[in-house]
Amino acid sequence: MSEEFDAWIGIDWSGASGTYKGIALAECTGDAGPRLIAPEGARWTRSGVAEYLTRRLASGERLLIGLDFAFSFPWIEGEGYLAGRAPEITDVFSLWERIEQASGDAPDHFAGPVVTHEAFAPSYWQRGTQPAGWRNDKRLTETACAEATATRPETVFKLIGAKQVGKAALAGIRTLRAIRLAAPAHVAVWPFETLAGRSALVEIYPTLFRRQALGSLTKIKDRATLDRALAVLGSSASRDVPAQFSDHDGDALISAAGLRSLDRMGNAFTLAGGAAAQARYEGWIIGVPS
Repeated sequence: MSEEFDAWIGIDWSGASGTYKGIALAECTGDAGPRLIAPEGARWTRSGVAEYLTRRLASGERLLIGLDFAFSFPWIEGEGYLAGRAPEITDVFSLWERIEQASGDAPDHFAGPVVTHEAFAPSYWQRGTQPAGWRNDKRLTETACAEATATRPETVFKLIGAKQVGKAALAGIRTLRAIRLAAPAHVAVWPFETLAGRSALVEIYPTLFRRQALGSLTKIKDRATLDRALAVLGSSASRDVPAQFSDHDGDALISAAGLRSLDRMGNAFTLAGGAAAQARYEGWIIGVPS
């Protein structure tokens, strides 16, 4: 059964510092194709996204908002988070608070200081060859996603190479925390909280939607390819989208349509057995089979 959202929003993310690009927002409403949401300034920033979503949530709209980063860390049975170094952190929201504290006064929800903080640093591979004792711990959803897509989602603890996702996750978590604190009556963070008629913040993996729609990992950077993918997802053609655009825009657009398609299938928020138990600590990528 669909959750009857008013809009489905896909967000491609960035954890970079300074003046960065790479954040893109798109939305679907009703049965219409997706459209890009233009930034209110020269570019989207993390704090700008938080402010924009908080306003939308307060307006009374019911939104399904997907963001492309990990919402939590691996949870190991008998150890907890961070390889057992933080036994006092027993749920995801206390983990978020520790990340916020370790970020200090970093602006724009940047979280770079976290990876050098004494509580977090031992978990990270930050440079050079693999450190002795470093563990390639992954969340259950990342393992399940790899099986479903034939891709290799990286651990949040690997900060070298082209596919590193750790700093994006940390900055994203700070942003999620800000949105949740600003609009607690209007939004739930799935799967850690029940929706109970509220809007939802969910973790997405745009590659999942691209693979579903195109049968490949091809990045979407033109309207013709996008509209071909949208048709597979049961969506109308895109709205007011240029003939060529960035792969960040493409991931946001296909994710908005993918979220609507998942929601209308009626089981997007259902997790089975062991996956449901693990997801209470680690989160889950929406649409990945459990």
